[in-house]
Amino acid sequence: MKPFSIYNTLSRSVEVLKPLDPPTVTLYSCGPTVYLPQHLGNLRSYLSWDFLRRALELNGYRVRHVINVTDVGHMTSDEDEGEDKIEKTARAEGKSPLEVASFYLAMFQHDLAMLNAEPPQVWCRATDHIPDMLALIERILAAGMAYVTKSGVYFDVERYRGTNQLGKLSRQSLAEQNAGQRLEHSPDKKSPHDFALWVLNRPGHLMQWDSPWGRGYPGWHIECSAMSMKYLGETIDIHTGGMDHIPIHHENEIAQSESATGHRFVDYFVHGAFLVDKSGAKISKSAGKFPLLSDLSAMGLDPLAFRLFCFGAKYRSELALSDEGLRAAQASLDYLREFAGNVPAEAVVPEDSDFATRFRDQFVEALNDDLNTPRALAAAREMVAEANRRGDRKIWNTLEFFDRVLQLDLQKTRAAAQSTEFPAEVQKLIDERAAARRTKDFQRADRLRAQLEAQGYEVKDGRDGAATYRRRAR
Repeated sequence: MKPFSIYNTLSRSVEVLKPLDPPTVTLYSCGPTVYLPQHLGNLRSYLSWDFLRRALELNGYRVRHVINVTDVGHMTSDEDEGEDKIEKTARAEGKSPLEVASFYLAMFQHDLAMLNAEPPQVWCRATDHIPDMLALIERILAAGMAYVTKSGVYFDVERYRGTNQLGKLSRQSLAEQNAGQRLEHSPDKKSPHDFALWVLNRPGHLMQWDSPWGRGYPGWHIECSAMSMKYLGETIDIHTGGMDHIPIHHENEIAQSESATGHRFVDYFVHGAFLVDKSGAKISKSAGKFPLLSDLSAMGLDPLAFRLFCFGAKYRSELALSDEGLRAAQASLDYLREFAGNVPAEAVVPEDSDFATRFRDQFVEALNDDLNTPRALAAAREMVAEANRRGDRKIWNTLEFFDRVLQLDLQKTRAAAQSTEFPAEVQKLIDERAAARRTKDFQRADRLRAQLEAQGYEVKDGRDGAATYRRRAR
């Protein structure tokens, strides 16, 4: 079996994972700024990292996962200027910043639970880690890579980059980055490229703390460096985020972190592509109305259909959101659950039928090949289809193995189906009908179906050969 490999933005290539301290893998994910609900595009990102974590665990790794929560310092411009996103919502809703952040964090965590995304071992809120940020800023100052002015403590980007001027992650020059940013040149900054580590003399800002340089609040970028180092050490195995983080946020994280420590900050940077609308535009909060997980219920869709929808696309590929795609994912979810619900007790044996091994190998190989979830999903569906063609359902152990990553509640589905007790005479008809369908005696199967329906039972035959039976509601 091939070892686990992932695309590393630092090297622009797929690399075999070599963690610093195997079998432990340290994983840091840039988390939400909790000022509004997290839309489906945000949730797609966190599902990608859930797939990554579960694939690593399937390979025997112990993943130490940390997600930060930005509840201060993220400006509306994504730079050092503008209004703090949390405070903007707090003023609009007439609440405190703490109330706003706690409310939208709880909503985000609820949505992740609905999607069966495993929570990190550590949720770290920026406002709980101000001392860690101050200590890191002092280290950067001591290294000569930052300076203090009346308006704040700034990182000296041009001094850090030197004559090369290229970013380690984006590989863009400062001039190229300048073209894609809204840079504000404060009078006391050496360069418009310099970013704030600590902001001073903003009396209107609602959240402020004392510091060695005066009362103020942290810049957005310093938060991730300080919190990741606190929980995962000064070098992280894997750091994840959206592709929009590459040229600014993650580039700045590398600069400030490596200036403070003098060594490598991250071994593998892994970035996910956007969820887009039908026109190809990125789904974002700035666009105004944006789709939420709760909207899927109004469409009659299970939240796990969105999980499967995301699993069906490579994390590095844009994924277009559409009603048709979501309903196709729901149909796929129903297909797998219908099979799970109709696996009889006699098919659950210590060892699955031999043909399941081929699909198990395909599933793992797909995940280990740069987290190729579409290919892994195809292996799972093809195994179920093959089981139906053969009339051999002894694949339950393998299907449960797949569901460690898929997380479609297949065990719950089967348990619920098994707990449904039919009267002995009804169960006899169901068993006889299953036997008739296996031998393709469809006339007898139809007669038995009519008998079951006459006794008040709904009969639903799936395209894969599975059938479900339920007592008709009175």
